[in-house]
Amino acid sequence: MTGSRTPAASPLRVAVHVGLLAALLAWTGSLHHGLGPRPDLGVEWYSPRGFLTRAVLASSWESLLATRWKGFLVFWTPALLLAIGCWWTTRSALLRTLAVSAALAAGIFVFYALGGGSSQVAWMLFHWRASATMLALAMVVGSVLLAPWLAASWLELGWPLRVLTFLPVALGVIAIERGVTGTDPKLPFAISPWPVVPVFGLEVVGTIVASLLAGAALGLTGLTLRKRHHTRVGIGLVVAGLALPAGWLALGSQGFLPFQVAARGFGIATILCGAVLAVTALPAADAARLRQRARILGTAALLLGLPLLGGQGWARFDYSRNRDVIAQRVIDGLADFYAREQMYPDTLAELVESGELEAVPTPRVGFRWLDDDSRFTYQGFGTSYLLEFPAPRWVQCTYNPPYDDLEDDESGADAGADADEDEELGGAWSCPTKPPELW
Repeated sequence: MTGSRTPAASPLRVAVHVGLLAALLAWTGSLHHGLGPRPDLGVEWYSPRGFLTRAVLASSWESLLATRWKGFLVFWTPALLLAIGCWWTTRSALLRTLAVSAALAAGIFVFYALGGGSSQVAWMLFHWRASATMLALAMVVGSVLLAPWLAASWLELGWPLRVLTFLPVALGVIAIERGVTGTDPKLPFAISPWPVVPVFGLEVVGTIVASLLAGAALGLTGLTLRKRHHTRVGIGLVVAGLALPAGWLALGSQGFLPFQVAARGFGIATILCGAVLAVTALPAADAARLRQRARILGTAALLLGLPLLGGQGWARFDYSRNRDVIAQRVIDGLADFYAREQMYPDTLAELVESGELEAVPTPRVGFRWLDDDSRFTYQGFGTSYLLEFPAPRWVQCTYNPPYDDLEDDESGADAGADADEDEELGGAWSCPTKPPELW
């Protein structure tokens, strides 16, 4: 992780690495096909076959399937050892990332294959989507964990290649973050109600690792200044770096992360940041090496953080605009129609025909040029209705109008007071004013 160019590997070293990597990929594929539950309807080439499970059940090793930790130890250890061998036989950040991702995928396959009934049922229920989600999650987490090595390789490129390699990845991350919703069947990795890859891989692992790297980079910068006799500023930067991950967790709890963080989480984040800072600072004896490592870690944090924060911020904007602006136009149009007709229309198209709306708007989920089939679903019930639409990070938003007292309306008594009361109470939303916590 020095950022300097590495010499070409010897042919023997390359051959050993290729062999180890091929063995790792083959073992990972065998775990998926051999341990994964066989689907009830049809078996495609990518579907698990369960041949390892059947072989173990017919032998004296049956306990490996009954006790998860034993099975995990036996089946995942070869993947771990092969990944370690791949790491030490190459200097390529991309090949190391591939090896780590394959080992993670092997672990996820084993974890779900040897789990209780619920995990196996989930895998069988979602079929190829479950397998694809596990693989995608492993690749995302592997890339995130090896971000410093990838950043060091990225810094060796010229600026044109830096832009060409970063922009597609950044746009892909932003598109996933902005477009994830549990209701779109064309987003196979958003398994409702848990969009696994964006939530766990990107939002949780990605942003937290980015904050740890940013904090360590800030701390290394402080140590560099301290070695150059700027003691007060250096110590201040070290303290700020150690506090940065906890600060991100506090900010993320306001909606960027799908959970609230307790005080213990802040302490753990600070300790982890201190550990990253210690590991990266101890081998570096001089200020130049500290500065170089700070540059690499800071670059890794930016490469991770900018697309993630951009995508999450954009999704939050879409969420609020869908709920509070676009849907409100439809709600206002329905209210105007009801005020005139004393009942709600059968379809939203009637709002256009009667002049309440120029056109039926569509909620925004993701980029239209990718695939935007999102629309309002409306059911009219005479004096009430149900308005639904997809929203980022939420399965479905639903709105019901305020309760209307028909007897008062028919008698005409206190009609103005009832309208004021309804406006004050508002309708009933199934989705909160900001994207919800998922756990």
